[in-house]
Amino acid sequence: MPKIPETGAQLLRRAARRRIRPLLLGAVTLSLWQVCEALVPVAIGIIVDRAIIPLSIPALIVGILGLAALFTVLSLGYRFGARLCNAAREHEAHALRVEITHAALTASHLPPDRTSGEVLSIASADADTAATSFQQAGRGIASVLGMITAAVFLLIADPVTGLVVLVAVPIGLIIVALPGRSVSAKATAQLDAVASAGRSASDLMHGLRVVKAMGGEPWAVRRYRATSDAAAEAGIATGERTGRLAGLGALVMSAVLAIVLIVAGLRLIDGQMSVGALIGILGMTAFLTEPMRALAEIVGLFAQSHGAAERIVRLLGDIDAPDDARDGTDTITEAAPTTRITADNRPSVTTTETGITITGWPATTESGELTTGGGTLTCIVSDDAEDAARLLAELTSHARSLGPARMLVAPHDVDLFEGTIGSNITMVVADDSANTDDRTDTADHSPISAEVLTASGVDELLDLVDGGLGCRIQELGGNLSGGQRQRVALARALNADPQILVLAEPTTAVDAVTEARIAHGLSRLRSRRGDQATIILTSSPAFLAAADTVVYRPTSGPLLLGRHADLLETDTDSAEAYRDAVTR
Repeated sequence: MPKIPETGAQLLRRAARRRIRPLLLGAVTLSLWQVCEALVPVAIGIIVDRAIIPLSIPALIVGILGLAALFTVLSLGYRFGARLCNAAREHEAHALRVEITHAALTASHLPPDRTSGEVLSIASADADTAATSFQQAGRGIASVLGMITAAVFLLIADPVTGLVVLVAVPIGLIIVALPGRSVSAKATAQLDAVASAGRSASDLMHGLRVVKAMGGEPWAVRRYRATSDAAAEAGIATGERTGRLAGLGALVMSAVLAIVLIVAGLRLIDGQMSVGALIGILGMTAFLTEPMRALAEIVGLFAQSHGAAERIVRLLGDIDAPDDARDGTDTITEAAPTTRITADNRPSVTTTETGITITGWPATTESGELTTGGGTLTCIVSDDAEDAARLLAELTSHARSLGPARMLVAPHDVDLFEGTIGSNITMVVADDSANTDDRTDTADHSPISAEVLTASGVDELLDLVDGGLGCRIQELGGNLSGGQRQRVALARALNADPQILVLAEPTTAVDAVTEARIAHGLSRLRSRRGDQATIILTSSPAFLAAADTVVYRPTSGPLLLGRHADLLETDTDSAEAYRDAVTR
């Protein structure tokens, strides 16, 4: 994976390198447009001097044709230049959205102070704002070249006036650029506030059913109004600062133009320039208003892009931090074992072609190796929730480095997505050819084996819903019960058919009879191939009875290993604690 930029400026420079071709072509064609536009008053002045004052019809015709050609070139230059810069902006915005989404999806977990709503805001609004710099970069280069063209003409037409422009314009640009850092800070604060409002909205929508059931609508409205008002105030502050910048730019521009007009007027009174030169100078002076105004706007927009880029860099750094904290990286080969070296307080996970070994868990006791071979089912029961969470986090992180075909960890929390029961089951292994539209008369998923449906208990669910696998799932699976959602999620994990499968309390909302049936079906399905290993973190008696090995981690003392029936009959303090932990 490419190195994550450390600052917003580095991210924008990296983006410029990635889009250098369309950016340069766009800048060249936009510069052609701006230079041709700067030459329009020059052409008009020449026509006045060479055709209108001498009353020369042939010269007038040639001048009109030349002016038409000039307008044609500048029109095409703007058309293609704007298209190229906009294309660079859209492609870079897409690349940033994909990079942020990929980082969030492949991380073992989001940082504790980052929510899905905030990540969504950064992946959408901030990515678009950061990429806006490409749209303005071409305009900025073109504006500078247009101003240079105007200065060169003024130097040729009247050296004194040209010198005034060459001195006054850079001073004006420096004055306009000074507040840029302040605008960037305000824009960053605004984006933070907008992300906070998005985080609050996402949180409330996720728990909307609970809010309504508890009559918490007034509380939810007050909570969101507070974050929304903060975002509005931040937006007003950014708009105020941006407006001040635009006003300063207009003031500086007007001052420069006034100076140029005064100097040109005095030169005309002294008889040191022709009428055509005066027309050209006045037209060129009027032209200068456009690039100067554009540069004033671009400074503010670049400041906002820099602020958005800083937020993207911070998010990517926060997501990548857990990986950077590890002492090493995975080494994955086809024939050799793969070992993940972790910090001292984390377990070590080693995977082979047909199994998985956990060492260093729990960290507080002398522990050996916990090996689950192919075709076997291991259940882990832990009285220490933190140790269990630490083990699950390491297994999850290791699985992400291997991919779902090799190792898959299905979390306890169930997330279902808009679509059908079938599409939710096959989402891990769905191919691009699958039809994913909203029509219910066409399958939107690949085939699902009857063994998977039976082992997960979904076969019983299909008898209760209309449409079978084509039954539409509402937002967050709201039309299914907790146990039904767990069965769909379990079917999704089994249908992925990984070599190593890890489950965390997969049936807590399922009744005991169905749970026993699922445990038996899962064990039979996963053991039919000799190279598939299964680990379940659970205290369910049904799964424990079906397991080949049970690992019990008591609050204190060594681990207990054995079959469920043997552990129940063992006469030790740890065995007594085990019986208390698994008896329902």
